[in-house]
Amino acid sequence: MDTSTHNSATPGAVRWRVPSPAVGEALVTAALAAHKAGTLDDWLRRHRRVARWLHAHWLRPMLAAAGEPAREAPPSAAVALLLRWAVAQLRPDRAGVDAPIPREAWLDRTSWRPMLALWCQFGFAPVPAFRDRYRGHADEAAASQLCGLWSVGASTYYRYLDKGKRALAALLRESPVPPAQRLALRALALQQALLQVGLPDDGARHAWHARRAAEALAAQDSASALWHLQHAGDTAGFIRELQRHSVELANEGETDLLVDAVAAAAEAPRQRIALLLAQAALWRMRGAAEREQQAYEQALRLAAGGEDPLMLGIVYGALGKFHEPRDLDRAFAYYQDSADCLWRSGVADDRAAEAEVVEEYVATLVKLAWLYVLRNDPRGKAVLDRAAQLRTQRELSLPAQAMLEQTWGEYWRRAGDGKRALEHKLRALNLYERIADHQAVLKTCSNLSLIYGEAKDFPRAIAYSQRVLSLAETLTVEPEIVASTHLNLGVAWFWQGEYDEARREYEQALAIALRAQLRLVVRRAHYNLAEVAYIRFKQTRDAADEARGDAHAAAALAAWPDESDPAHVEATRALKNEILGPGDSRAYDRLLPQEFAAHHAEMAEVQRQRELLAVPVAPEQHVRAYLAVAQAYLAIAVKEREAARALIDRHGLGDRFGAEFEALRRSFERELSREQRLAAQWREASADLLNTPRRAALLAHLIEAGAVSKSRYAELCGLSPATASKHLGLLAERGLLLQSGKGPSTRYTLPA
Repeated sequence: MDTSTHNSATPGAVRWRVPSPAVGEALVTAALAAHKAGTLDDWLRRHRRVARWLHAHWLRPMLAAAGEPAREAPPSAAVALLLRWAVAQLRPDRAGVDAPIPREAWLDRTSWRPMLALWCQFGFAPVPAFRDRYRGHADEAAASQLCGLWSVGASTYYRYLDKGKRALAALLRESPVPPAQRLALRALALQQALLQVGLPDDGARHAWHARRAAEALAAQDSASALWHLQHAGDTAGFIRELQRHSVELANEGETDLLVDAVAAAAEAPRQRIALLLAQAALWRMRGAAEREQQAYEQALRLAAGGEDPLMLGIVYGALGKFHEPRDLDRAFAYYQDSADCLWRSGVADDRAAEAEVVEEYVATLVKLAWLYVLRNDPRGKAVLDRAAQLRTQRELSLPAQAMLEQTWGEYWRRAGDGKRALEHKLRALNLYERIADHQAVLKTCSNLSLIYGEAKDFPRAIAYSQRVLSLAETLTVEPEIVASTHLNLGVAWFWQGEYDEARREYEQALAIALRAQLRLVVRRAHYNLAEVAYIRFKQTRDAADEARGDAHAAAALAAWPDESDPAHVEATRALKNEILGPGDSRAYDRLLPQEFAAHHAEMAEVQRQRELLAVPVAPEQHVRAYLAVAQAYLAIAVKEREAARALIDRHGLGDRFGAEFEALRRSFERELSREQRLAAQWREASADLLNTPRRAALLAHLIEAGAVSKSRYAELCGLSPATASKHLGLLAERGLLLQSGKGPSTRYTLPA
């Protein structure tokens, strides 16, 4: 026996050692001989370890496919069928077990002889009579007949036989079993079972498969359940179980083949979209971000083509989830689109809405709240309150309730209320365990690790992290969950002063996040590594630690756009001073005051100017400070006004708010006159570069955002990056824009 192992993908399965080539060939020879002699049952009783290995490795899918007939038959029946199938796999034409063997294969083709020697030597079929080629007597042995047919001696025949045994042993040792072979074995076992149960029509067969699927689910065999649901023609049930058991099914090679088969037969657009979303979830767990995104985009095209607001809302929500760890702004936009579509699909009718629509709407509200919480924005509570209100009006499913509890837990953690955070997270864990959502269970355990770490309950923090990481060794777990768990485990070690252990966990998180392109986790890992490096420098005064801290801090800033999380930028920039200086508060994942979360840059400027006003300085400086405060509040007002306009346009609300805008116009008179002056100035100086729509879009962005980057300019004006760079240089030369920064951080602003 060699040292390699086969790991079954079934949760809780035992690891079985794969026989070495020599042992495998000996076992195959013995099993074939027992089959020929009719003593397979006795042979299996005497070789219990081999019997268990065969069951775990090959027979389990066959027995699950065949149902009662296979379970009621002796073990030798399944092994005999396996051997018959395996020998047939050696056919050079790759035809099925029962496909007829052509005459020329029997007589003239040497490539067939190893398989045919096994086929006849061990009693799977007799040697057919070819009297024009060889005339044997009635009780002549198969070996002698084949030697006569092939005109070869016994030694040559046994070389063919040995070659066939080696090929058969290699096939049966293969680990894991190739998906197509598992499906072929299931089909063969089903064929044999249906001959015994005698189901008269499609309806009876579908009902039989539905019962077998329920049995497989009860036995926690999700792959077999999926196979039976496909054969039962239950596409809705297939999709439901694919979503519910995606953790286990992501490990099963058969899953993709089954999904492809169901997708090819699905005609209803909603079913095709749901299948694409379920496929995307499988790609997510396997860390294949590009394939995951392709599935979402294909689903989006189908939903948009069908003008189906419900499915559009669901797909937009899935796209928001995809972009969460990569681009918070884009994720936020997708969640808003999702909420709008779901509102139009029936939520606006309140109690008349279907339960499915309300479920999806609540899920989107919870996701929006989660994004607010990730930004430390206290507005998440208002969104969660709305979702909780719907929960009191409608009976939500357990998954929806669990998601709501999960997000409440994160909100209260960031609000600094660890007790309430723990209560909600544990309720979420109980709900996810009840519905057997293994992926969500793992994510919640990862979150609990962080909460217990912050509460200084380190044994529990480590235990919850290890639970996730241990399962990740045998199951496919979403890369984001694994990377975040390493971060949380690192935090537990960090608070115990075990900085080397913390650094190792952070580095593992960083490696996983980089592979899966999880920019948010990359940012956090770099921040935590910078924190460890600065603390080590404080202890050792080793310049290399300081350099590592500086490098990780810079990488944390580069990993994530400034505008997506300004609080992180500020915390990262202050990290070194806080650790090496007198400060001791380094947590940046805490909720901000509400206006800081909504308008961080402007409110930070107001705070800086207020601090200046508190200090006795020259009157001119105070004047400039007051004007800077006024300018910041004016910028906030403009942003809020334009947000209202965008909402009116988006929902076709027309002129209903004319009076309110007129009142604002009077307040904004000075700002509006500035816009008019800019429009006239730019019309004169940039007519050769920008047409009217492009110029208007650019000026609106500059007035609202205060600056524009090269990539944003290219997007606004529909230009290539090279042309955008040329335009910006010319506009700066003409005094219309001011350039600041270098490289990717270059920005262009309006002159004061």
